[in-house]
Amino acid sequence: MNRRKNGIIIRYSIIFQKGCFSLVPQAGESGNGELTFKVITFGCPVNQYESAAIESAMLERGFVKAKGRARINIINSCVVTGAAAAEARRVARKIKRDDPRALVVLCGCYPQVYYRELQQELPEVDIITGTRGRSALPGIISRYLKDEGSAPEVLVQEHGKNGGFEEMPPVSEYGRARPVVKIQEGCNEFCTYCIVRQARGKSRSLPAAKVLDQVRRLLEAGYREIVLAGNQLGLYGYDLGDHDLPWLIEEISNLPYDFRIRLNYVEPVNVTGRLLEVVAGNPRVCDHLYIPVQSCSDRVLKRMGRRYRAADFAAIVNRARELAPGISIWTDLIVGFPGEEESDHVTTMEIIRSLELAHLHVFPYSPRPGTPAARLADSVRPDVKRRRAEEMQELDRQLVYNYNRSMLGKELRVLVEKVELDGTDCFGEGYAGNYVRVKTLLKNNLPGGDQPGGHFVTVMVDAAHPHGVVGRQIL
Repeated sequence: MNRRKNGIIIRYSIIFQKGCFSLVPQAGESGNGELTFKVITFGCPVNQYESAAIESAMLERGFVKAKGRARINIINSCVVTGAAAAEARRVARKIKRDDPRALVVLCGCYPQVYYRELQQELPEVDIITGTRGRSALPGIISRYLKDEGSAPEVLVQEHGKNGGFEEMPPVSEYGRARPVVKIQEGCNEFCTYCIVRQARGKSRSLPAAKVLDQVRRLLEAGYREIVLAGNQLGLYGYDLGDHDLPWLIEEISNLPYDFRIRLNYVEPVNVTGRLLEVVAGNPRVCDHLYIPVQSCSDRVLKRMGRRYRAADFAAIVNRARELAPGISIWTDLIVGFPGEEESDHVTTMEIIRSLELAHLHVFPYSPRPGTPAARLADSVRPDVKRRRAEEMQELDRQLVYNYNRSMLGKELRVLVEKVELDGTDCFGEGYAGNYVRVKTLLKNNLPGGDQPGGHFVTVMVDAAHPHGVVGRQIL
């Protein structure tokens, strides 16, 4: 049974996405762990931020973060690939199978798009909500616990044409040294394979003053790297009509703290000359760009609905290297898109190899129901798709190792996130600004005290391996 009220679809089931968080019931509502919660997170940095915000909201409401099994299980899901959606279903079923009394909440992109199907396919879920209205989850969960025994509830709020950026509760703490700040949401592209526009709506931005306030709070708490994230990050500010992403980066960089800024992925159509200049010229910005090209075959790009060609992507990479020699550039590649021929695959391999990128994220094409590409008849055979993906992954391993070796003899500024003792030696591990993982021998001069965001050290690189580099701290 479904009802619609004020643009909200109400159904008899509640679904929670692939986002991992621990949620605990409010003190006084019930005892014996009835308020314990857990948040399980799947997907991109935007989801990671939203899961942290959900967790903060739950803690403020009096719920308790569970270390083990939880009464309340919130799954913050991803729907970009079929595998991500399947994993959210698997987790929900396992939670209910292991503890029939567990409350299972499914939220995020997956139910936002496919709540009708989930209502039928996933009876294990008690509460379903999408990508809007999640700040209300603590209240929804509290009400459900008080009225236990009532029918499951489905709350999916549709994205309206004039919907603004939905602010979530401030994040009190992150479980990692590099917290994410979501500054933009939604997408204005019409890629034929992608479901993000249906899941997130059109592009919306968080006003600059509120971005700066969030970043300042994190820096004051001791974090030393801030990741700026969005579904189409390069569109930041276009809906606000006054500022853009390069301007915002410069404003953040003026904050009086010792920190650095990292960008989540930026679509090729949004990589401007000004953005490249800011990344290259601002010492607070990591020397790292993540630009998802998806294919280097112009024929495939056109079928994908991508508004650029392989030469455009190559020009961006080359210009970035002119401005910032040695910059680390990552990309996404979809392998086996409908109609992709062997010559398209070979062309993509050759161009990617020639550009000497630092890392590839390789995804076998996964049809998403409701997208134009899912209706294409000329699909690539599974064995061919698998073989092409393996070839691209082997190329990735070569590129990563080559880039790591290019760091030999160089000095890197590393954010040490983990420290271990080995006999009398002290070793630190963390990431350089170019996103190379570094293990270094420390000289025991790290500042004392509890620093959630790690500490910066300068490292001379002495050795490289396929998964990172090894060096020693220099003073």
